[in-house]
Parts: sequence; C-alpha cells; structure tokens
Amino acid sequence: MIAPERAERLALFQRRLGYCFTISQRLDRALTHRSYTAEAADEGTGDYETLEFLGDAVLGLILGTYLYERYPCCNEGQLSQMRSRLVSETSLAGLARQIDLGDFLLLGRGEERSGGRQKDSLLAAAFEAVLAALYLDAGLQRAEEVFLGCFAEAIKRRLASPQGKDYKGLLQQKALGAFGCVPTYQTVREEGPPHQKTFHIRLSLAPEYDCIGVGPSKKAAGQHAAQQLLRLLCQHGA
Repeated sequence: MIAPERAERLALFQRRLGYCFTISQRLDRALTHRSYTAEAADEGTGDYETLEFLGDAVLGLILGTYLYERYPCCNEGQLSQMRSRLVSETSLAGLARQIDLGDFLLLGRGEERSGGRQKDSLLAAAFEAVLAALYLDAGLQRAEEVFLGCFAEAIKRRLASPQGKDYKGLLQQKALGAFGCVPTYQTVREEGPPHQKTFHIRLSLAPEYDCIGVGPSKKAAGQHAAQQLLRLLCQHGA
C-alpha cells in the first residue's frame, strides 16, 4: 500500500512523464533504490534493479527502431555508434534530469547523504527502470510513444551535438565528390536570453538543396543542418 504523501509525489512524476500508470506500485518500485529497501521495515515494494535489466532491453529496442527508421542510409556500424551514444550513462542521466527524476527517488540515509539524487549512475539506472515499468504497464508501443514524446528533441540535440558524429565533415566530402563545391552556412536567427540562446542556421548546397538547422550553439545548429541535408541527399540518391 502506497502512503498518501508518496502517492501525491508519484502523481506529480506521472504528470512530468505524460503517462498515468494503471498499477502505481510499478512506478513506485522503479523509483526505489536498494539502499531504501535495505533500511525500510517493510520491504514489500522491492527496488529497481531487475526493472533496470528489463528497461535496458526496452530502451535498446525503442532507440534501435527510431534510428533504423530515421537514418535509413546508415550502415550497421553507424547505427550502433549512434545508439551507444544515446544509451551512455551520461546521456541517460541527462534525460532523467530533464524530468527531475532524482527528486522522486526513495533512497537510504547513507545514499541520500552522499548525493545519490545527482549521481549519473543512479539516475541512468532508475531511468531504465521507469521505462521498464512503463512497458509492463502499457506495452511497447505506448512506452515508445511516451518516451519519444518526452525526449525526441533531446535525442536529436544529442546526435547533432559537436561531440557526436561529424555531419559537417561528412557533408563536405560528399558535396565535393557529387557537386564539386562546398556547402554554405548562414545564421538566420538567434532567439532566447543570452545564457540560453537557440540558433537557426541555413545550409545551402547547389541551387536545389536548402535546409535549416537548430541548436543551442552555432556549431550544434550547423551539425543539425548538415545531418538533415545528408538524409535528404540519401533519399534523392545523390
């Protein structure tokens, strides 16, 4: 039985996630660290460790399908590299922070004192556990809808970031080979406060190819634009 105060917290988390669980105990378990169950008098809830195992598989399938459908011209190695980047501990912890997952965890006193709510390893594991709980509660299709509804834009930014694949470099090589010229980039708009700007970069290649990239920096926006144009060239067989 979930205490009223805990039920209120779980309801708030579900609003953040955009999904209401039919069996709230699943979510409660996904947000319970083993340090809490070790100290609690009532250990009936369990912790998220086995859910984390299942969530890893669910996440891999959702992202594998997403990348396969979105990047049809990439080979197996390229798709695997992109997926590895998205499922890294740092990446998953970032997604968890996007919905303030750490604020809803049940932790033991020692884990609480050591800053467990901000540990990347703990946040990434709990994130996978929540995804597993969602899968068990609603099935794969609904889990995918909720996941992408919350995190599709973050995934796109992650893939387009400078630390990811060098789409600008790949595009320049392709442009020189196919068109004998290099693409041009132009900043067309900046929006947002100085500390949190969003940049819009126009990318042009030959008369017939043109697209806009968006990102938190000019470099990231340029990578996003190049990524889009590479996909377009692939679709056109260029």
